[in-house]
Amino acid sequence: MKNVVVLFVFGAILPFSLGQSRPKVSIKKQFLPVYLGDTIVLTCSGGGSVKWYFDGTVIPDQTQQNYIVTIKSISEQGQYVCVRNGIRSKELQLKVEDAFPPEILVIQSGDSVVYKDDSVHLALYVDNDWQNWTCYVYKHQRLYHVIIKDYPETGPLEFMTSSVEKTSEPYIYWCKNKITNTRSSTVVLSVTDLMVKLVPHPDLAELRKDLELECVTHGAPKTKNVIFYKDGKAMHPQNNVKYLIENMTKIDEGNYECEATYTFQASTSKSEFTVKSVPQEVVGIEITLEAAMSYTSGNPVCTCSKCKPEGKAEFYQTENGRYKKVKNTTLSQGKYACRVRWDTGASSFSLPLSVSGDPFNPGVIVGVLVFIFIVMGLILIVGYFCWNRRNKQKPEALYQEVALDAVKSDKGEGGYEELKGGKRGERSGEYDTLKGPDADKVTTADVSDTGEQGRYEALKVSQDDSKKNEYETLKGKEGKGAEGGYEALKTSKAEEGAGVYHTQAGEHGVGCEALTLSKTEGK
Repeated sequence: MKNVVVLFVFGAILPFSLGQSRPKVSIKKQFLPVYLGDTIVLTCSGGGSVKWYFDGTVIPDQTQQNYIVTIKSISEQGQYVCVRNGIRSKELQLKVEDAFPPEILVIQSGDSVVYKDDSVHLALYVDNDWQNWTCYVYKHQRLYHVIIKDYPETGPLEFMTSSVEKTSEPYIYWCKNKITNTRSSTVVLSVTDLMVKLVPHPDLAELRKDLELECVTHGAPKTKNVIFYKDGKAMHPQNNVKYLIENMTKIDEGNYECEATYTFQASTSKSEFTVKSVPQEVVGIEITLEAAMSYTSGNPVCTCSKCKPEGKAEFYQTENGRYKKVKNTTLSQGKYACRVRWDTGASSFSLPLSVSGDPFNPGVIVGVLVFIFIVMGLILIVGYFCWNRRNKQKPEALYQEVALDAVKSDKGEGGYEELKGGKRGERSGEYDTLKGPDADKVTTADVSDTGEQGRYEALKVSQDDSKKNEYETLKGKEGKGAEGGYEALKTSKAEEGAGVYHTQAGEHGVGCEALTLSKTEGK
């Protein structure tokens, strides 16, 4: 009987003793190594109420089994202890790298504060070796692999998150190389089921840099009034949905909310709604390795005086707190930031720098030249076809150039006789020629044999042999040389055999050129 009692007591004490075993603080190896700006999870084994200590000092408001830590500075490294039911765990010595992760995981589209059942597009900017990268998500107090179906041929590695659910803990995404153990930065998503949310830009605030808070209303209704709060205290109301914290300091850290009054534009009732967002904790990261960017004459330069000498510059286009890596140093118009990266770490991003664009962009110049050559080629082709079409069948001209006959004008020589058209019904521009004494009548006025109007008289050879080759012309009533008559052409004695004729000087002394007859014709 005594032995039975002892066995019963031992059986009752044993489960209690096992339940009161010493707790242990641990961290998932997938989070290691730990960098500035990371959000990691420390776990205290066992169950029940827990208190967390850092370097011997209790951490306020931390009573959960999982302690989610945002590494704000290298001062976050040290000893972490959890106490459960009065039993203290062994210390976990956490080391923090004085740098940012060498690779970055960023939100490509979406916000760090996500509406329930929505998704976010993430991008991992790595240059190569995508097949060796594995991505993780911490949610619902457990760690999961992210299944990536399609790996890119060229970066970045992109994927969509699953639909998020409303939980008390955030979703934490990050990626890690299985071969080199290189880690990316973390992306933290918080979930809300309210119509209004407060979103920070950029997602990770840094001290001495600007931080913009945006009050976003789901469904994009018409917002009438916005009030921002810090630690429960209202700041000045404003119509603008954004609140800018310039050159952020420790004083600016705290819990921020926004309250929006809005109406739905499609609603006929015009009812107003006022909703306050879930508080967002804003903490600034202390920067020790900061990059600086300059840009002169199309040449961007990134420097970091305290970074490792083997570091290489990387340039990113930034918009609304989002970073997109550019592969070359030919920068188009926009805002850019840079960082210096080495195998085991990287500097912080530089302050954003506005770039007006490369005035001597080789790609643009080549494109313009190609365009000009194409246009010139098209012009030449069109011109050739037009010329070929015009000259392919050249029809016989209906009109020919004809000499204008000189006539005597009342103001001296130099007048012209108008050529008149042929008979009605014939083609325009054709004229009859004189055919001798029996020629048919023509459309112009004729002179008769007797000098009367109507016919022409043939020129007759003189009967006087001494005046051989002299032709008589019609003479006027006033005799030879009178106005209206014609003077005979006489042969020069020296050139009598050659058939050269001279005309007399005109009334005003204007001479005429000798007319030379063809020797072969002999006329």
